[in-house]
Amino acid sequence: MTQFDFSRQRRLLSAGDYRRVFDQAEFKVSDQHLLILARPSLHDQSRLGLVIAKKGIKLAVHRNRVKRLVRDSFRRLCTQNNEFSHPLDIVILSRKGLGELDNDTVHRLISKQWTRLRKKTAQSG
Repeated sequence: MTQFDFSRQRRLLSAGDYRRVFDQAEFKVSDQHLLILARPSLHDQSRLGLVIAKKGIKLAVHRNRVKRLVRDSFRRLCTQNNEFSHPLDIVILSRKGLGELDNDTVHRLISKQWTRLRKKTAQSG
């Protein structure tokens, strides 16, 4: 079970971590329902930060479900050998309508965005 953990080393923890990604994002992957910003990490593994706004997803139960699905997807991605060409600091921002999608649709959407981000990072490196 420890292979699917989401430890502190895998998370963006401070406001400075988020600010570096927002200010110096080298990779952007956008969709109608979410935006992914990423930059090369100063750490030895990829890290994830979530910005799931109350403005876009009104109910807390929907925000928590989306966060759970995104974290699960990230954990699964990190256990695969095809994660990214180099470690990234990643911030995922939700957009309006993401909370209304069912779990399967959210999983497919996130998987598609991971693939797009992986291709962008491979082209740059």
